[in-house]
Amino acid sequence: MKLNEPLYRLLQMDPHEWRFEESAEMDEVTGRFDDLLEQHRGRPKFTSALRKFLNDYPNHFDALHHYAMCKLDEGKPLDAFAFAHAAVAIARSVFPKEFVPGTDRLPDGWTQNRPFLRALHGLMLAQDAVFDRRAAIATARELIAFDPDDRMGARLSLPEYLLAESRNVEALAVFSMPGFDGTFHTVEYLRALALIRLNRDSEASDVLASCLSNYPQVARFMLEPTADAPADGASGWGITSGSPFEGWYYGIRFLRLWHTPVSALIRLREAAAPIAAAGWPRWFSKPAGTPPT
Repeated sequence: MKLNEPLYRLLQMDPHEWRFEESAEMDEVTGRFDDLLEQHRGRPKFTSALRKFLNDYPNHFDALHHYAMCKLDEGKPLDAFAFAHAAVAIARSVFPKEFVPGTDRLPDGWTQNRPFLRALHGLMLAQDAVFDRRAAIATARELIAFDPDDRMGARLSLPEYLLAESRNVEALAVFSMPGFDGTFHTVEYLRALALIRLNRDSEASDVLASCLSNYPQVARFMLEPTADAPADGASGWGITSGSPFEGWYYGIRFLRLWHTPVSALIRLREAAAPIAAAGWPRWFSKPAGTPPT
C-alpha cells in the first residue's frame, strides 16, 4: 500500500540550515497558485479568487498568507490575524524535533523558505494591527533569527514596536545589530527618537541631521500632518526613495511615536526650520555664513 506523502517537510541542508520542500502533489498546487497570482493579483477579484482557491486547498499556507494580507488591506485586522496565524501554524507543524529554534535557520537564500518567511512577516503585521505588540516583537526577532540577512525587513518594524512599548534601550540596540548598518533608511528617524528619549542629546542631533538631509519629507509630514497626501510615488520596485509619498507614508506612521515626549516634536521642528524655509529640499545645506538657528 502506498503511503500518502506529507504535503510539506523540512530538509536539513547544513548543520544549522534547513529548507522547506513540497510534496509532488503540493508542488502541482503551488503551480496553480502561481498562475492565480499572475492572473489576478492587483485586480478587483483577487481576494475572491484566493478564497475560492483556499476552499479547494486549505492547507496551502502561502495562499493563506496572501489572503490574510488582503484582509489587512481591507481594514479587517481580526480576519487577517486569524488567517495569518493559520498560515504559520500549518508551516510550523512540519518542523521536526531536531530543529532547534534560536540556533537553526531557514534562510531566504533558499527560495523554498520564502513562503514561510512571508507568512511569518504577515503574522507580525497582523499582530501589530490587533495591538498585540509584544507578540509582534517576538515574531520580528524570530524572523531575524531564522534569516539573519532579514530579507523580509523585520528590523524595519521592530524599533517601531519597541518604542510603542517604551522599550527605548532595546529599540536603539536594533540599529546596532550586526550586518545591518546603513540599511534602515527612513527608520533612522526612530533611532533619533530613541536617543532623544534616552537623553543622549549630542548623538540624537547627529542622527536627526542625517535624517533631515536624506529624508526631509518624513519630517515635513510629521510637522504638517494635515497636509494632503501626495500622489502615490511607488515604482515597480516599491515606494520611490526620497519622494513626497514616502515622506507622507512614514511621517504619518511615525508621528504617534514622536508625541512621546512632546519635546521630541519641538526639537524636530527646530532642527527642520532651515530646510522647511527652503521648501523641504533633499540634501539641503545652508549657505556659508548663515547664522545658526
